Amino acid sequence: MLTTPKELELLQGMGNCYAACGADFEDTVSMVGNARRLEPREVKEILKRIKEAHGNEDEYIRLRNRLPKEFPM
Repeated sequence: MLTTPKELELLQGMGNCYAACGADFEDTVSMVGNARRLEPREVKEILKRIKEAHGNEDEYIRLRNRLPKEFPM
């Protein structure tokens, strides 16, 4: 299970943003970061930590599958 509400919300936000806009990875990261007052590099760092810690968990996989496979996360 994703360990913090922030992690869960960020990953959900990535999926929601992509579903609404269909933007590429960099633009999706920027939009999600702006909405959460985070720099794009911070968003990427959090996404990397989430993948490393939870990449094999069902919840991560379910949320990750909302995004293109090309997204590096």
